[in-house]
Amino acid sequence: MNEAVKVSPKEFEKQPDGSWLCVKNSDIKSNYGVYRIAPGTTFEKGKPLWGIDVAELLEQANPN
Repeated sequence: MNEAVKVSPKEFEKQPDGSWLCVKNSDIKSNYGVYRIAPGTTFEKGKPLWGIDVAELLEQANPN
Protein backbone atom coordinates (compact mmCIF):
# COMPACT_ATOMS: atom_id res chain seq x y z
CA MET A 1 0.00 0.00 0.00
CA ASN A 2 1.32 3.44 -0.91
CA GLU A 3 1.22 5.74 2.09
CA ALA A 4 -0.20 9.24 1.57
CA VAL A 5 1.74 11.83 3.56
CA LYS A 6 0.98 15.55 3.88
CA VAL A 7 3.28 18.25 5.21
CA SER A 8 2.98 22.04 4.97
CA PRO A 9 6.16 23.69 3.61
CA LYS A 10 5.14 27.10 4.99
CA GLU A 11 6.08 25.87 8.48
CA PHE A 12 9.65 25.08 7.40
CA GLU A 13 12.63 27.06 6.08
CA LYS A 14 15.20 25.61 3.70
CA GLN A 15 18.71 26.04 5.07
CA PRO A 16 21.85 26.84 3.03
CA ASP A 17 23.09 23.25 3.48
CA GLY A 18 19.87 21.89 1.89
CA SER A 19 18.26 20.74 5.14
CA TRP A 20 14.84 21.95 6.28
CA LEU A 21 14.25 23.62 9.66
CA CYS A 22 10.84 23.58 11.33
CA VAL A 23 10.06 27.17 12.37
CA LYS A 24 6.68 26.62 14.06
CA ASN A 25 4.66 23.66 15.26
CA SER A 26 3.80 21.48 12.29
CA ASP A 27 1.82 18.29 11.78
CA ILE A 28 2.81 15.57 9.35
CA LYS A 29 -0.29 13.60 8.40
CA SER A 30 -0.08 10.04 7.12
CA ASN A 31 -2.29 6.98 6.82
CA TYR A 32 -0.89 5.89 10.18
CA GLY A 33 -1.58 9.04 12.17
CA VAL A 34 -0.43 12.57 12.82
CA TYR A 35 3.10 13.40 13.94
CA ARG A 36 3.71 16.73 15.70
CA ILE A 37 7.00 18.42 14.80
CA ALA A 38 8.42 20.99 17.20
CA PRO A 39 10.20 24.16 16.10
CA GLY A 40 13.96 23.67 15.83
CA THR A 41 13.69 20.17 14.35
CA THR A 42 15.85 19.75 11.25
CA PHE A 43 15.34 17.27 8.40
CA GLU A 44 17.92 16.14 5.86
CA LYS A 45 17.23 14.30 2.60
CA GLY A 46 17.79 10.57 2.87
CA LYS A 47 17.35 10.54 6.65
CA PRO A 48 13.75 9.46 7.24
CA LEU A 49 11.81 9.93 10.45
CA TRP A 50 9.08 7.34 11.14
CA GLY A 51 9.89 5.97 7.69
CA ILE A 52 9.06 9.32 6.07
CA ASP A 53 11.69 11.36 4.20
CA VAL A 54 10.34 14.74 5.33
CA ALA A 55 13.02 16.73 3.50
CA GLU A 56 12.14 15.00 0.22
CA LEU A 57 8.44 15.77 0.75
CA LEU A 58 9.27 19.42 1.41
CA GLU A 59 11.43 19.56 -1.74
CA GLN A 60 8.54 18.19 -3.78
CA ALA A 61 6.05 20.63 -2.23
CA ASN A 62 8.36 23.64 -2.62
CA PRO A 63 10.73 23.12 -5.59
CA ASN A 64 12.35 26.60 -5.32
